[in-house]
Amino acid sequence: MTVRNLDFLFHPRAVAVVAEGGHPGCYADVVLRNLEGGGFKGPILRARAKKQSLFGLGAHMHVSELETVPDLAIICAQLRDVAGVVAELGERGTRAVIVGPSLHESLSEAQVAEARKAILDAARPRLVRVLGPGSGGLVVPSCGLNASVAPVMARRGRVALVVQSAAIAAAALDRAASKGIGFSAVVHLAAGLDIDLADVLDWLAEDPETEAILVQFEAAPAARKFMSAARAAARNKPVVAMRGERLDNREGKDLPFRGDDVYDTALRRAGWIRIDTLEALFDAAEAMARARPLRGERLAIVGNGQGLGRIAAGTLLKHGGRLAKLAPETAKQLAGLMRTGTAPGNPLALPPDLAPENWTAALDALVADKDIDAVLTVYSPSPFAFGNEVAMAIGAAAKRTAKNIFTCWVGGGTMQEAQQVAASQGVLAHDSPETAIRIFLGIVNYERNRELLLQMPPSVAEEFVPDIERARAAVGEALDAGAQLLAPRAARELLLAYGIESGEAAPARSIDEAITVADAIGYPVDLALANDVEHGLVARELRSPEDIRIATRGLRARARAELPGLRVGAYRLRPSAARSGMPALRLGVADDAVFGPVIYIGEAGGGKRRNSVALPPLNRRLAMDLIARGGLLREADEAAREALETALATALVRLSQLLTDIDEVTAIELDPIHVETGGVVARERHIHVEKRGRRLGFRRFAIRPYPKELEQHVDWHGRQLLIRPIRPEDETTLADLIASLDPEDSRMRFFGAMRKLPRSQLARFTQIDYDREIALVAIERDADGIERSLGEARMVADPDNAAAEFAILVASDVKGGGLGRRLMESLIDCARKRGIGVLRGETLSENTRMQDLARKLGFELKTGPGVVEMRLPLHSTPVPAA
Repeated sequence: MTVRNLDFLFHPRAVAVVAEGGHPGCYADVVLRNLEGGGFKGPILRARAKKQSLFGLGAHMHVSELETVPDLAIICAQLRDVAGVVAELGERGTRAVIVGPSLHESLSEAQVAEARKAILDAARPRLVRVLGPGSGGLVVPSCGLNASVAPVMARRGRVALVVQSAAIAAAALDRAASKGIGFSAVVHLAAGLDIDLADVLDWLAEDPETEAILVQFEAAPAARKFMSAARAAARNKPVVAMRGERLDNREGKDLPFRGDDVYDTALRRAGWIRIDTLEALFDAAEAMARARPLRGERLAIVGNGQGLGRIAAGTLLKHGGRLAKLAPETAKQLAGLMRTGTAPGNPLALPPDLAPENWTAALDALVADKDIDAVLTVYSPSPFAFGNEVAMAIGAAAKRTAKNIFTCWVGGGTMQEAQQVAASQGVLAHDSPETAIRIFLGIVNYERNRELLLQMPPSVAEEFVPDIERARAAVGEALDAGAQLLAPRAARELLLAYGIESGEAAPARSIDEAITVADAIGYPVDLALANDVEHGLVARELRSPEDIRIATRGLRARARAELPGLRVGAYRLRPSAARSGMPALRLGVADDAVFGPVIYIGEAGGGKRRNSVALPPLNRRLAMDLIARGGLLREADEAAREALETALATALVRLSQLLTDIDEVTAIELDPIHVETGGVVARERHIHVEKRGRRLGFRRFAIRPYPKELEQHVDWHGRQLLIRPIRPEDETTLADLIASLDPEDSRMRFFGAMRKLPRSQLARFTQIDYDREIALVAIERDADGIERSLGEARMVADPDNAAAEFAILVASDVKGGGLGRRLMESLIDCARKRGIGVLRGETLSENTRMQDLARKLGFELKTGPGVVEMRLPLHSTPVPAA
């Protein structure tokens, strides 16, 4: 649904517990005890029945007897009875409910589905939001709300925890309490009938109490909604997810990838970090509470001996980390502290008898080095200095720097004490080098994934011009004939329309002719039956005439056994390897049940490695990331590697564009492809198509591309402007536009003085999700190519497309020239095409210029205290967002 009415869930003024049965220790008893002991300041109410039991509910439930209307109600009842309670509460004005576990009830799947539908039918007309059924509840420490069955009350903190497992929530809360870590909110989603993970992410993304989000989940039921919310949340707040691999997650016969790999790449594109174990979840909670922003990847390692430092360095390098190089001045300072004749290096081994205060001095030198981004200390028991004293010294250094100092305490009881002391100083403290390195690399990967989050591939091709008519003709001819698999000629035409070369296999009518063709092509060769287009009977890597004779007999025998209706009349031959010397690859597209089209790449013929996957749309940066993750060109000749990577990345981007333009294409398998320095050659191609009721294009993708189709060149009073959707790189021009405003113009736009926005807010305004938000900027480029933003109009839509809020800003030195109207007309046109029900906004009562513009554009105006509401109906029934 949306974030609508979620404020009643997270910040209720009054809470009621509605339950049946007086079973000792039942859900309702625990929730009541937690509510009363959590420090909630508002009324805590109980719904009773006119019978002997403590609580009562069913046909005779009297919610009307509650003396106060609760914003939030916790319902513990038989599932079949919940809908009636929700309806009664909704009539009273309750706007959020938590439906707990249904105890002592046995229902069939059909009965459960019927009860859940009844709950939604009761909630929706009254806009009641439902958490559950089966939810363990909600904890919001900032307002003392513990509407849960959690055995431990969460401390107040800046990390939000969202889980689908109540047991994991309880374990995380208990571990966090022992570490002194707090939470801004803890939410158990359970069934997610109404309020789902995406809704909670949307709320937390805007919650000022939350600075980081920790998520445990199993599945995302609606990929487009999930990815939209996931990317929005990660733009300004780190998000870490634990998603255990499902037991049914296996590479199916019809899919060349595993569902778990698709989730992994989806989370990377969302800018999230994924973890796989409970221990990592606990460590992540601590790291998110204590870690500082990381400005780079270069790590210095320092220990009270050689061995542990080398173990930590080895672990770092093994997992792709970077060791910092000490600056000469830093090395000189450290040499003076160490009093040894050897030059300090990284890892740095401090003398075992070094006094604690000299640990502080050593760390001060390291964090002052501009070539070092973070420091890891590794300490084991020493007879010369107590661990807790060293921990205090490290804490002193950590308080004087903005850089992260990670600590590791290896040993038993004395090291546990030192670890606790370090944690009390606000320092990240771990008990093994491997754990500390994993946490550090997790933060590094977060920064890397944020770069992927900022990628905005366009909806229209930029680096080449596809022949879309040629492509549609090839597909249309097959669909008109009732085919679902393109014939070789049609497949070749489709690929050539997107600049992907499709190598033709040389035909041969006999074994002797096949040998002659192989001699001309050059060994090794692959050989296939000419009439076998669909089943893929191929003999690979044939290196001699004798190999060809054996292979032809083998293929004919297989055809007789497996394809008795196939007439074998000729053979097809192709080179087994590329001229570049690179092994043949496999490239294709298949539909994932959750995330839709997925692009995959791997070894030809389904080699030993798992295929690497990516979600379209792709640009060159995302394509290069896919290639690097697959490691398929790692062994290429260094002189040719860049050209080979470029060729493969170009093919991936073009394949992504093909999916955007030709949505009748449902699956593609190019196996093998040969990667040459001048491009790729698809040696075999199988392309599946199906008729569509309506053209979907990029709407079938889990991630919406940059809407390049909205770009328009405008001649405005002789000045050439480009009106286009905002992009992440517009952060500077937007900041300059706001800074240039006259004080009065700034007040009209922001309802107060505003000359400068925080960096986080600028990022929020420029790194938008085009699925739910559009900001059109008017860009002028001067003779030196420097861009300036003259104005901006934006709208933010509800996820259900019922309404969108708009705002507009025009530079003070160009106002009155009609640019604002031009921007608003473009914005209204975009809103209308997207099916938005109502476009609305507010302006100050004295902003008559804006009010006049709104009237001319057809808005309805309504005057309120100090403000004027502007409303433009666009569709009587909003069209759901694609």
